[in-house]
Amino acid sequence: MISWFIRRQLRRLHEVRELDPVPGELRGWSWDKPPVRPRAYLGLSVSEVAYASYCGFRDLWLRRRKGVKAEVNEHMRVGYIVHEIFHRAARDLRSIVFSNGDRWAVVRRLYDRAWLRVRDLTSDRWAVELYRKLVSVWLGESMASELLNGGEGLGWIPWLSEYRVDGSAIGLSRHLRVDGLSEMGLVVEIKYGKSMRWHRVALAGYALAMESYMEVPVDYGILVHVNNIAEGSPTLWVEPVYISPDLRRSFLEARDEAIDVLLSPVEPPQSACVEDEVV
Repeated sequence: MISWFIRRQLRRLHEVRELDPVPGELRGWSWDKPPVRPRAYLGLSVSEVAYASYCGFRDLWLRRRKGVKAEVNEHMRVGYIVHEIFHRAARDLRSIVFSNGDRWAVVRRLYDRAWLRVRDLTSDRWAVELYRKLVSVWLGESMASELLNGGEGLGWIPWLSEYRVDGSAIGLSRHLRVDGLSEMGLVVEIKYGKSMRWHRVALAGYALAMESYMEVPVDYGILVHVNNIAEGSPTLWVEPVYISPDLRRSFLEARDEAIDVLLSPVEPPQSACVEDEVV
């Protein structure tokens, strides 16, 4: 179901790309020339840059220059659990693909024993439901593949999770971790909560890093939004994104501003986060 939805949306994004193509100077492989070349190499993370573009650079300055640790709030705690469940579900299903024996029986056991995979993270019921929902979504794609490919559904492999990318060529960390890569080569980001523009700016950062590292174009991404945690029945909303020239410029400008701020001894002022919910 998700693959069908993504493919339908990608057809529309192809038209957008044709009208607004990415020039070579905004590709990650142009790491040795401005605007992709950084002003300094500080090993920034994508989230540091993208979030600062939304909420200002003061927290980044305090963390990097003064060693101030961010207070972990409830939203951050739940976000960590959501990401960890995503990675565990992907790894568990990928292990089945390469296993011997009755794979469907193993899948059923995963579904039935979901609570065992999440109990060290939280006792909240929504975590079990999220794990099962991710397994069901990926299996739905696998069964569709089986119908199309003569019984080879479990040969389909779920999204790669925690894909490591060296972003040092463009001033980012050598140890970036992309939430996922889909079977269609799309970069995937998991987000808890409403859709924000800085989420799409983050996708642009990962695309630039991957292009600088692999020297292949990355034009599209997927944002997977997890919501309705409080209700106990989490929902998944998939947002395909064209990683446009505008998003790339936004990330590069935020990266350079972050570098300028960190190189300055002056503490930046507190700024209000920009509300930019996507309706």
